[in-house]
Amino acid sequence: MSTASRAEVEDFIFAEHDLLDNWRLEQWRDLFTPDGEYHIVTPGVDEPETASPDEILFLVSDDQERLFQRVDRLMKPGAHVEYPHSRTNHLVSNVRVEAGEDGMTVARTHFITHRTKTDHTVVFIGRHLYRLVRNGASFKIREKRCILDLETLQSVGKVSIIL
Repeated sequence: MSTASRAEVEDFIFAEHDLLDNWRLEQWRDLFTPDGEYHIVTPGVDEPETASPDEILFLVSDDQERLFQRVDRLMKPGAHVEYPHSRTNHLVSNVRVEAGEDGMTVARTHFITHRTKTDHTVVFIGRHLYRLVRNGASFKIREKRCILDLETLQSVGKVSIIL
């Protein structure tokens, strides 16, 4: 039995991506628990849902402190790669929800994120793995893991946005 309905989880994830598309990164950051983590797994890693950033190199492996630093940096004009901000469009589908350990809710999604900047559009495709904990009528993110379904980053360049 799931700890939450698919509709509840979808609403939360859709709202999260709306924050990202509108560059409300401080509010997005506040969706994480104090021990929350944000990961982008390097393409080509075996068993990306269970791989550990302590054992292999991840593109992004942020704890709460690094997450705060990342958001603060992205919001400043000195972050030339994202200032002015890219236009992004996060599309999420195939949401699957199951009960996780310690009362957490586990959600798996597929995503397509379009990033447009200076008349150049790149497309990121992949999957998300969320570990969510209840927070009143909503949730907090204990872990968000992005698994890119790209063989290399050559076609997209660098990952400078929040996926």
